[in-house]
Amino acid sequence: MEAYYKFIPCLTIIFVQLTIIIPCVIGGKVPAIIVFGDSSVDAGNNNQISTVLKSNFEPYGRDFYGKMPTGRFCNGRIPPDFISEAFGLRPFVPAYLDPMFSITDFAGGVCFASAGTGYDNATSQVL
Repeated sequence: MEAYYKFIPCLTIIFVQLTIIIPCVIGGKVPAIIVFGDSSVDAGNNNQISTVLKSNFEPYGRDFYGKMPTGRFCNGRIPPDFISEAFGLRPFVPAYLDPMFSITDFAGGVCFASAGTGYDNATSQVL
């Protein structure tokens, strides 16, 4: 059993190396970011939904482009925005329900996340 636990770090190192090397070798490029989730990744979809969970007021957005609230539950960018930029895509992922964007804007990624979502059926009854 002890030998088994010594083998796990080796597998982990091999896995990490392969996930870094293989995309570089085959020239992989991420074409788009598709985001699903709750308030931690909501890019502003709740602005267009009838719900009490909104973040389209100050102080939200004060560090985002334009210094205006966007519906993101933070004062700037959310994790998918940083991931999108790291993959060479736009510096933010637009919300699917945002009327400022069209279907062509979603070619590089789109966010379907909505604050207050959950697996439990009681979530929708509370909110």
